[in-house]
Amino acid sequence: MNRRRRSIFLAGSLASLAVARPAHALMAGALPDTAVARIDPNTPASSWTSAVAVIANGGTYSGVVVAPRYVLTAAHVPGAALPAAVSVQVNAQSTPVVIAATAITIFPGASFPYDDLALITLATPVPDTVEVLPIYRQALTVRQTVTLVGYGSSGNGDIGPSVPSVAGVKRSGLNSIDAVQTTIDASGRTSLFYLMDFDGPTGNGGFGAATLGNALETGLASGDSGSPAFATIGGQRWLMGINNFTAASPGNTTIDFKFGTLAGGMLLSDPRFIAWLTTQTQNTLGQSSASAGDAPLPVWAMAALAAALAGSAVARRRGAQP
Repeated sequence: MNRRRRSIFLAGSLASLAVARPAHALMAGALPDTAVARIDPNTPASSWTSAVAVIANGGTYSGVVVAPRYVLTAAHVPGAALPAAVSVQVNAQSTPVVIAATAITIFPGASFPYDDLALITLATPVPDTVEVLPIYRQALTVRQTVTLVGYGSSGNGDIGPSVPSVAGVKRSGLNSIDAVQTTIDASGRTSLFYLMDFDGPTGNGGFGAATLGNALETGLASGDSGSPAFATIGGQRWLMGINNFTAASPGNTTIDFKFGTLAGGMLLSDPRFIAWLTTQTQNTLGQSSASAGDAPLPVWAMAALAAALAGSAVARRRGAQP
């Protein structure tokens, strides 16, 4: 497809995003692929231990640990819920760990789907088995492959969701970024979005790119709002974004989560998001519980320590003189 035709096609596809809905779960391909085959084991060996279930007002959604006591999710997940109605289930080992929320901070001015981020403060740090991945802060390349990990319902892409969301079952799959946009409707608002589609086994997604394969590619479908999108770039695994919406495939008016469904999320490299997260996590962004106690000393403390050591050395030398 040439660049001009692709631009026209993309613009037509984005028109349907005006009726975007909150993201719901990770789907499987057509048989012989299954929802069970997409389950990521709850063990420390998992590459995605930072992906957690968010329980808000009795519903199961998704989120990701970004600091020992902080979980990032979509703002529409907790909505106006009080912290007492929100908790996080960490599945980084065979026994799940449920941690209560003590505060919920919504990104200033968030209005679905724009700037749709919320930070959950936890009563206690997550277990040491949780690997907190750094946020990718560079410009994202279109066609970048990403790994989506969430706790929503699932099913086959040619049939639709058939398996309910469960707080102890996380699923993963791949997709590729089809576009990076600052707006997705006619509201006049801007943010930083990545867009993707759920290509079928032969690549029939709304944005027209090739499929990653029936057993690999996934789409968002209920309970996946707030789920993380990870990317491996330069040999390093990164947290790239937060999935937050789905939209009907071009020509359809109903979001059925089948092959062709469009989806997207918040790209965390937006400097506004980085600054907000750094401040709200009290400069612990990207730290794990295991390393949180090993943070470098502030400059003033280093200077004081150096002075104390120098004074101690002088005192020892004087004491050693005859």
